[in-house]
Amino acid sequence: MAEPVNSLFEITQLIKSVIHSELGEPFWITAEILELHVNRSGHCYLELIEKHAEGEGIRAKAQGTIWANQFRMLKAYFETTAGISLETGIKILFKATVEFHELYGLSLNITDIDPSYTLGDLALKKQEVIRRLAREGVINMNREIPLPVVMQKIAVISSN
Repeated sequence: MAEPVNSLFEITQLIKSVIHSELGEPFWITAEILELHVNRSGHCYLELIEKHAEGEGIRAKAQGTIWANQFRMLKAYFETTAGISLETGIKILFKATVEFHELYGLSLNITDIDPSYTLGDLALKKQEVIRRLAREGVINMNREIPLPVVMQKIAVISSN
């Protein structure tokens, strides 16, 4: 064989070098949290996705990491400011560096989260639901049901 042969480690070192030189600066990125796990040492591991605009299909997926010392601060700041938990199913705007490790592959190392983006996204979703209910003519259906003279049972149905 006339072509040079590289080891897997050499190739992963090359990938790491290229990523570090080309993508060394942090980026602001938007994504939805598909999965979120906090291990015993306090590190937070996320699976992040972006869905197609027209549907539910996944357009892109990446792993994210928030190290324990950073996670304690970011979680407290996010939950205090946004008034909601950092959990699966929400969209976030975060600052991250692109990292590559020979054993663990590509990951986004998250260093900051902007809670105002998530609040804006939730408000947009709420407005879309209200518009859809109005369009379908069901937004005022409960008002059409007469209440009994003395209400004895009330049920509240809502999301978390």
